[in-house]
Formats: sequence, C-alpha cells, structure tokens
Amino acid sequence: MKPRRTTRNFMEQRLEETQQFNELSHKTFNTQVYSLLKNPLRREILTLLYTRGEMSATQLKLLLNVSYGTLYYHLEFLKPLINQARRGRYVLNEKGLLVVEKMIRDMGAEPKTSPSTNILRILSMASLMERISNKPSRYLALGIPVISIYLILLYIMPLKMVLLHVYFNPTGGSFTSSIISLGIVLGYTLLSGEILSPYSGGLGGLLIASISSYIPINAYLAFILLLRYLNIHINSIIPVLQALFIIAHITQLVMISSALTHSKGIGWEKSLPASLILSYISILSIQYNLL
Repeated sequence: MKPRRTTRNFMEQRLEETQQFNELSHKTFNTQVYSLLKNPLRREILTLLYTRGEMSATQLKLLLNVSYGTLYYHLEFLKPLINQARRGRYVLNEKGLLVVEKMIRDMGAEPKTSPSTNILRILSMASLMERISNKPSRYLALGIPVISIYLILLYIMPLKMVLLHVYFNPTGGSFTSSIISLGIVLGYTLLSGEILSPYSGGLGGLLIASISSYIPINAYLAFILLLRYLNIHINSIIPVLQALFIIAHITQLVMISSALTHSKGIGWEKSLPASLILSYISILSIQYNLL
C-alpha cells in the first residue's frame, strides 16, 4: 500500500523541482553567454553598446572596422542580449547590461579601434554628430548660432560662397548668391540622405548636423575678418589662406559625410563620395560662373 502524499510533501517537491529547473536554466544561460563572449568582436560590440548606448549598424561598423556581413553575423548571435530599436539601431537589454557589467569587472574589456578610425572620428566630430542625430531638437540651439555667424561674416566681408568654396571679390561679395548656395548645399545633403539611406526619418538630425558642418568654415572666415581688423593685406598671404581653406574644406566634407552616416545610417563608402560630388559641383560652379 502506497503512503498517502500530503500537501506539505507535494509543496516541498514542487519547490525542489523549481529550484532544480532554475539552476539548470541559469547554467544553460551561463553556458550560452560564455559561448557568445569567447569571440572578441562580440565582446567589443557589447562594450560599445554599453558605453555609448543606442547605436546603428553603421556606427558599429565604423568603430569596429569590419564589413556589414561580419557585423550582422555577430549581431545575430547576440540577439539574447540586445534589442533592435528605431531605424535599425541596437541597444542592450536588461540581460545584456548585466552580462556586460560582469564582463567588464571580470575581464576589464574595452572597445578597441584602429588609429585611422580614431583620426576619422576626430576629424568628423563623430561624437557631436551622434548626439545630434539622437536628439536633434536639443542641438537646435547650436545650429542657429552657427548659421547666424556664417551669414553675418559673409554680409560684412567682400566674400562670396559658391556652394562649398569661398570666392574673393574685392568689389564686394554677393550675399544673395551665398544664401542660395547655402540652401543648395543643405538641400543636396537632405536629398542624398533620402536617396542613399534605407531608413525613413532622421531628417531633422541630418539638417542640424549639416548646419554644424559650417563650424570650420566659420573659423576660417573669422580668421580673415581678424586679418582685416589688424590691417594685414590678404593678398600678401594668399598661399597661407589657401592652405587654411583646404583644411577647413576637407573638414567640412568629412563632417557632411559624418552627418549622413550618423543621422541616416549611411555607410562611409557612400557618404564620402556624396560629399566629394558636392565639392566637384562647387568647383564647376566657380569655373563656369553658375552662381
């Protein structure tokens, strides 16, 4: 005759089974995590998402210096630890946060980027462009002064902007054509973002980021204004001014590319040629006096 099973015995058995199941699930999860973290690239992806927050695939590709195929391959493995957010952007979930915190404590993991990538990030002001793309309304206060200073400098000096290039005109600048050039540059950038990006939205961030690309041009124009204030003849230092403009121009091109990359998720292999085409159109406009 079987002994009767009491309610107490039943509850104790259920509690023991639950504990065993939780231990087994915990061990299984730990085994899966350990398998994921064996790959150094996956550790770098998780660490970047932990230190920088929400990031796009393009941003991760840039920092890790890998192909999209390689990146998406590893992102697929990391699905238990990450969530896909808006416009194809990725963010750590709760499990991912716990795993990365433990990984950093145990392994001292840090994201590694190549020197060339670091130089590109500095030149393109990538950190600023990332913040603008995430919260464009917050950085509207930056865009308004940048564009205002740009227009004031052009108004008070005998200069003319032909798209991205400065044209010296001793008889006086053309403020109207400079405003038209500004509109064409911003319109071209927004149109390029819509054509080249597979994602919708992000135009507000792209507009503010594109306006911010005039920061190096503003610095160049302010330097010329300072020379005039000091009564230094510009004609005597034309080679110096040309060299400085090349630096400002290249910086602006890279910043426009960065704006396309971070606001619309466009890879550098597409955003850089788009900026170079704009520069080429600018040169042709000067050559044939189109503006």
